[in-house]
Amino acid sequence: MKFYKIATLVFLSLLFTNCKQRITIKKSKFTGINPVSYTDVVFTSSRDTVFVSTYDGKIYELINQKNNRKQIAAIDDEIYNMAYNAEKNEVYAATLHLGIVVINTLSGALIKKIPLKASWAYQLCYNQKNGILATFDFKGNHYIWDTENDFKQLDTPAELKQMRPKHITDNGDIYFDGRMNKILVWNYKTNEIKQHTIKGKLADVDSEANFLLIDGKEFGYYNTASDSLYYSKKHPDWPIYLADKDTTVNVPLNLEVITGLMTKGHLYTYGLDKSIRKWNKPSGAIVETYSKHRATPSAMDITQDRSQLVTVDLKGGIEFWDL
Repeated sequence: MKFYKIATLVFLSLLFTNCKQRITIKKSKFTGINPVSYTDVVFTSSRDTVFVSTYDGKIYELINQKNNRKQIAAIDDEIYNMAYNAEKNEVYAATLHLGIVVINTLSGALIKKIPLKASWAYQLCYNQKNGILATFDFKGNHYIWDTENDFKQLDTPAELKQMRPKHITDNGDIYFDGRMNKILVWNYKTNEIKQHTIKGKLADVDSEANFLLIDGKEFGYYNTASDSLYYSKKHPDWPIYLADKDTTVNVPLNLEVITGLMTKGHLYTYGLDKSIRKWNKPSGAIVETYSKHRATPSAMDITQDRSQLVTVDLKGGIEFWDL
């Protein structure tokens, strides 16, 4: 019991430290935390090859089971999130000061800057098939661009004001969350809007239009056919790695779930406990816990065929998982 109390105090100390850093981000960049932190990861091929970004404006190519990394680009700004256009060899990156930038991955050149109104963005969503790119800033503004039409910005209905675009499907549906416990689905081709009442933030949408929702320490699987939450779960414990004993102790504390994604049969989530959890999608039963990361995971991506997962963390760690 004494160990658990100590562990809890350590966690709270780290949490308060994190809060302070986030509050002062405009004055003190995230690079002050750890310039080698990986902020995002995207697959660039069918498997095993990815791009990773860092707070100090670097993009590297990494290959599974190889120790070397190749620098693809470097910009004078912080990079928070990426989307990759394989057909054009372009990365779209969300930054602190430059807005959204377009980088040619063959030359490393910054070929376009897309300014935001009065703030910055940290999350992008992109659909390769229709070329729609979307983000939102910290002032509540959202932005939808057609990358196939010289990044023309799309006008959105008034009902979407202060909503955040989170997912784009091949047929033109764009999923928004953000206020009044609801998800709005707007099709930019037909202008049709559908609404779902939910609790939590949208993390992923599967092929049957069901939702993975994140709500603090809980995540939920929302079934759109029944328009209801099918189940809600927590990470059951906190796996703490003890380096001096080369062992992991599972502390019975539930920490916050950060995000996740879905395959046909499973859910994958990660959280402040540094673990990746695999869940049975139909039942919500936990299947496996991956505990290789020694720092909090910061991003994950999955191959198009859903056969390989990649995760990165805030100490520059990267792990590939064959599913």
